[in-house]
Amino acid sequence: MLHKRILKTAKAFLLPVLCCILLCACDDPGRRKEIDEFSARYGVPSDSQLIVYTSHKEEVYLPIICEFENRTGIWVEVHAGGTIEMLSEIRQNAESGDNCCDIMFGGGIEAYAANKGLFVPFAADEKEHIAEEFCSSEDLWTPFTELPIVFIYNNKLVSQEDAPKGWADLFDNRWKGLISFADPTNSGSSYTILNTMLLASGQTPEEFIPRFIEQLDIKTEHSSGDVIPSVSNGKYLVGITLEETALKYMDENSDISMIYPAEGTSAVPDGCAIVSGAPHRANAEKFINFITGMETQRYAIEQFHRRTVRNDIDTSLLYTDIPLIEYDIAQAGNDAEKILSLWKKTVDRMEEP
Repeated sequence: MLHKRILKTAKAFLLPVLCCILLCACDDPGRRKEIDEFSARYGVPSDSQLIVYTSHKEEVYLPIICEFENRTGIWVEVHAGGTIEMLSEIRQNAESGDNCCDIMFGGGIEAYAANKGLFVPFAADEKEHIAEEFCSSEDLWTPFTELPIVFIYNNKLVSQEDAPKGWADLFDNRWKGLISFADPTNSGSSYTILNTMLLASGQTPEEFIPRFIEQLDIKTEHSSGDVIPSVSNGKYLVGITLEETALKYMDENSDISMIYPAEGTSAVPDGCAIVSGAPHRANAEKFINFITGMETQRYAIEQFHRRTVRNDIDTSLLYTDIPLIEYDIAQAGNDAEKILSLWKKTVDRMEEP
């Protein structure tokens, strides 16, 4: 079983110091120099390091990365932020010739498809046990977990009877300006939601996006992590988020309830990929093998309420069987720039006085 211990024996007292430095490093050159000096001082050679860019929340990435460090002795530097923010930084690094990232961890795989020029092929050791429909035909990314999209509502302010049951219900006048939704130009999961809504509506982006933005009253959350708190505290009445996020919150709070959209939903996996020019390529490969391994996948199910991408784990008793909308990952990746540009232009136009 995975756990939250960091490193064993002599490394245990050094790692909290290093983690503090690494988690705060971001792109500050001074902090990066401090990391290098710390690594040299305590004898952490380059072949025992890994630089991870992640859009996962800390409660997801931290136990996984800590266990990876514990198992391998590899020291991990973490940069955390939104999916689009992290991919943008990776792209800027590549354009400047400063490849200081090994691996991208988190974000819907359509975001990887849209940025496939940033990654290099790698097939996980146990790829034959990963559902084929989630994999890149070129091995440019590896799926981590499957993430259905759901509705949530504040059950203290909205009755089960009145709560929206399907995508079309979100456009009822009673929800205008009261839907919590993250800005898709910042959030990869929000882009997945937007694409799912487009598919469910049967409308073109030009027809649907202005209509949805108007229903939101041009208000969005900065990140996907803000959606559930905003519904829980009553700022918004309903929200659109990931199943795992909703279930995790519902374990500890009774003011949120969850609904699977009646017309069907998407269940697009989040991914992981090795960055082109990765300075610690071999360790990046070890990380992908670790997160797709049986033990980590079981841990994701048990601790994070995430659905495994492995086809050799029986989860029939754990999860609700839900209707799914056919979701074309390649098309979602190809259309990302156009759709996000249309979203931004529409918001800018509506915000004009």
